[in-house]
Amino acid sequence: MQLKLRAPLLKNLIKSCCPRDSTITLYILLMIAFMLRAGYAFTHLEELSVDRDFYLGIGQNVWEGHGFRIPGSNSPTAFRPPLYILIVALIQGLAGLKGLALFQCLAGVATVWATWHCGRRLKLGRGTVLAATFVTFDPILLRYTALAMTEVTFTMLVALTTLLWLRVPKSLFSTIICGIAFGITTLCRPSIWPMLPVIVVLGFLAEWISSSKTARRSSIPVRAIVVGLFAFLTVLPWGLRNYYELGHFKITTTHGGYTFLLGNNATFFEAVLHKPLGTTWGDYPVDHPLSQTNWYRDLTDQLNQQGLKSEFERDRAQYEIAFSEIQQDPTSFCQAILLRQLRLWAPIPQGPEANGLPNIVFFGLWVFYLSLYLLAVIGMFRLIRSPEELPKWVWVLAILITFSTVHSLYWSNARMRAPLIPALALLAGLAICVRQSSGKESRSNCNTAVSQELPDDKRGGSHISSANA
Repeated sequence: MQLKLRAPLLKNLIKSCCPRDSTITLYILLMIAFMLRAGYAFTHLEELSVDRDFYLGIGQNVWEGHGFRIPGSNSPTAFRPPLYILIVALIQGLAGLKGLALFQCLAGVATVWATWHCGRRLKLGRGTVLAATFVTFDPILLRYTALAMTEVTFTMLVALTTLLWLRVPKSLFSTIICGIAFGITTLCRPSIWPMLPVIVVLGFLAEWISSSKTARRSSIPVRAIVVGLFAFLTVLPWGLRNYYELGHFKITTTHGGYTFLLGNNATFFEAVLHKPLGTTWGDYPVDHPLSQTNWYRDLTDQLNQQGLKSEFERDRAQYEIAFSEIQQDPTSFCQAILLRQLRLWAPIPQGPEANGLPNIVFFGLWVFYLSLYLLAVIGMFRLIRSPEELPKWVWVLAILITFSTVHSLYWSNARMRAPLIPALALLAGLAICVRQSSGKESRSNCNTAVSQELPDDKRGGSHISSANA
């Protein structure tokens, strides 16, 4: 039985807020996305020049022919993943800081485009417009357009890889291309690697729960294994480079131990975890005994005293220190998991960066993210009520599960949520695009469900034939 939208108010709200997913609507959103990002990035070029994570410095070394080396060092490094460094090296070398700003803007526009087409392939109808709109105006994606960090690029790659996974028909060739794209994505941020086993597990569950014969033939776990194989082949050159340059084969980075220890140590527990909610390490002066600066100095001294010089040795040692801290205080570790989840999903930023924001900005952030979360939860519940739809959503759900889990253990804050925005937006789009059936009645497109309750002269017409779904 199709969902009946009999309330005129609800019909008018959906019609007014979410126009049909036409090409002109897409172009309008893409133009708005570019103008917002360009307006912000080009008026904050001084922020883009701040090398917070050494991407600019390492990129400059690469452009000058010195290879992957941290500024001020002659030793090769694997501390940061290579893709964004190569992008920075090429663009900044050819076009300077303004060229990098333009790339960041175009990456944001590409994310909106990919989210739109994911919605089309998921047959969200008007929900496609809602999903793309959320990504267009997302404050985190806008903010990090003006920072030389991986958030914007990585989110674009996650969205594009999602689009490739949803490609129909699902051939071996399309799966191989998806695997290559996934491998490229891991070269931007390796934290996405655990997503592959998540997809395998979710795929088995979705195909078992679903009664659709098509779902059983889709062989989601097999596709995920093929994706993983070609992703590994894609990143193999990076692993071989690390082996020949640094003496260890590693397809990720030497940064993981630090980010794991950063939120799992006794100083953090005392300075942040056991203080009032909202306290951050940035609240402490640098000379305070509990400051992050002081903690890092002590950590560096400890590693030096152990005679650890290579990045791989220090990375491994930081993991060992973190596990030792967890064993000594497992209660605080469990509490820290909850804190990291709160930080990941908090609608508003925390710490010194948020102190200067006006109240109207805080209000806007609360409204934006609570609306997104509420609609995403509604979309999730409606997906659960439609088990035969689960196989199509495995990749989207795996994104949310993977990053939520990873950032339960590793360092977490609101910016880590950036790659989740397209997935959340698609679920929010599902909230206004419900497919329901009973008995032998087949499920219909949500536009049809809405239009059947509208007068003939008000119907938008079917879009299925042009959805490439």
